[in-house]
Amino acid sequence: MNQDYPELQQFLAGYFNQDWVDDHKSADDVINYFISDSSEETKTIVQRELDRLISTEKTEKELEDFLFSEMGCYYYYLNEWNDGRTWLKHVASALSNGNAKK
Repeated sequence: MNQDYPELQQFLAGYFNQDWVDDHKSADDVINYFISDSSEETKTIVQRELDRLISTEKTEKELEDFLFSEMGCYYYYLNEWNDGRTWLKHVASALSNGNAKK
């Protein structure tokens, strides 16, 4: 368990697990499912942890390694997004708005 981002890790590893493509049509569907499935408190904590991660000075390579290796995320965002920070901002925006739309 990641001590700095425990709820974010639960979200990324739990919802974007290795089988997420079998259960959802898109990454935005996963985000929307999380939004509908989670308490306001959990969403607020994930939002806060996302904001903290976004504001770090990690390089793209460091962020990629962190998300895939340390956080257990199986969504390869680089197939749809230019970089990890942009995708994380999208996730944060979806949490704020209550819906993920690209």
